[in-house]
Amino acid sequence: MRRYLGHMRWALMLPALILLLGASMISPSPASVSAAAAPAAGDCLGPVAGQYVYDCAHLLTPAEIATLEQDAATVVKAGAPTIVYLQARNATAEQTLQDAIDLMNRWNVESSTGAHDGFVMFFNLQPGNLRHGQVALYAGEKLNKSNLPTAELTRIRTDVMTPLLANGETAQGIGAGLQMVAHDLRYGPPPPPAYQTVAGNIARIPYSVLAALFASLVGFLVLRRQKPVSSQISDIGMGTLAVPGELPPAMAGALLKGRISDAQMEASILDFARRGLLVIEPEDKKKVRMELVGDGKDLTGYERDLWNTLSAHADSRYHVIFSDDLKDVRTDWNSTKDELRRELIERGWYDPEGASARRRPLYIAGAVGMAGAALAILLIALSQEGWGAIGLMLFLAAGTLAFVRAYMIPDTTVEGEIAAASWRGYAASVSDRAYEPNLDTDLPYIVALGLAGKLAPRLKAASERGYSPSWFRAREGEMVPATGFYPYWIVFHTSMAPASSGSATGGYSGGGAASGGGGSAGGF
Repeated sequence: MRRYLGHMRWALMLPALILLLGASMISPSPASVSAAAAPAAGDCLGPVAGQYVYDCAHLLTPAEIATLEQDAATVVKAGAPTIVYLQARNATAEQTLQDAIDLMNRWNVESSTGAHDGFVMFFNLQPGNLRHGQVALYAGEKLNKSNLPTAELTRIRTDVMTPLLANGETAQGIGAGLQMVAHDLRYGPPPPPAYQTVAGNIARIPYSVLAALFASLVGFLVLRRQKPVSSQISDIGMGTLAVPGELPPAMAGALLKGRISDAQMEASILDFARRGLLVIEPEDKKKVRMELVGDGKDLTGYERDLWNTLSAHADSRYHVIFSDDLKDVRTDWNSTKDELRRELIERGWYDPEGASARRRPLYIAGAVGMAGAALAILLIALSQEGWGAIGLMLFLAAGTLAFVRAYMIPDTTVEGEIAAASWRGYAASVSDRAYEPNLDTDLPYIVALGLAGKLAPRLKAASERGYSPSWFRAREGEMVPATGFYPYWIVFHTSMAPASSGSATGGYSGGGAASGGGGSAGGF
């Protein structure tokens, strides 16, 4: 009886086991569902013959992949071996474009070696937010120079794909891009907007011709300018190392340069030191200060004005301008410059109005040149062609030349140039390599004539030999360093001197299937 019951129990369990086994064969396990929904890991190691879409981010459904494979196959039939590649990676647009280039080279995406006719659509999707990231479209050289130029790839990416991709419709965005690429390969890209065509037509020849005519006009204006008066006067005083005459350094510098500058004010301060009105001394190892030891009561004109400025910045008790205040002195000597200019005009050596009239046509030409260059940039942007660069360079070069030539016209009159002739000879003489400066008398003139930079090595050498101007003194109880006064002179000179004034597109010039191609990348 017991054996009978056992057989009965097995007989009743057998149908249940059969049903359970059948159910397991009909319904896939969760693991098999997941495997079916995403490509196998080996798919991303490709390339696999006949496979165009590689979803290494496991974002697309099998149905979406199947549809996109058909869209990619359409592109292939239109003449471009194609790969669509998706991966999860934080990257910039530039990095994504480079990833597309690298993939085209690594997988030899082209119909034959050297054909350069492949197309790659590469996605770097944000980990944890796969519906957004960067996409790059890259076409081989053959396609990029025909039906898929970089501008068209940019249009497909921004106008066709990005709205869908940004809305989370990844498969639809990819499909729309592939369909537009296939259409372009068969029928060519759509005609450019009317403004682009017009801008291109203007930039190619008319604007270049206009720029060439303008450059010729500027050349004529520059060449027709009368030679500087200084070139028409014999070099009086050539070969002399002595200061020619009693003219103060600021006036000598203003005559030679033909304009008023900060260097002439600095030279006047050094001249005050030479005349015993002030001394320059170290404040610490890296700073200098000025002590006013005279009253300046005998100064007149621009020199009196400059002295008043120094007095206003000096400590009221010790009559010292400390290092931190030196740089502020030059902000208050505009009135001194005006006074110097007035004195030069009174002597008949300066004619600013006449010089301004001579400069005006060149300044106008310079402004026109800059405007022409700006318009050329606009034409390049609108036409998306490089022809406008010819006009850009011509307008920019001619405008710059006009500004430089206008600046070079001095304020000096014929009489002023005659007065400057001996100083021109003196400047040429002290610039000679054999010249050894007398720092007590020459340094103010060296600064005023704009020679400080040229003579700096010789000033430094003289300082290292132990020579120091009489108006430079070490503070009581301190020794001047072995390098002499020169480091402190540099600090002083510097204090007086004015202050010095998310998408990517690109090509590839390396070797491989991507050689010579072009692409466009950006975020969504």
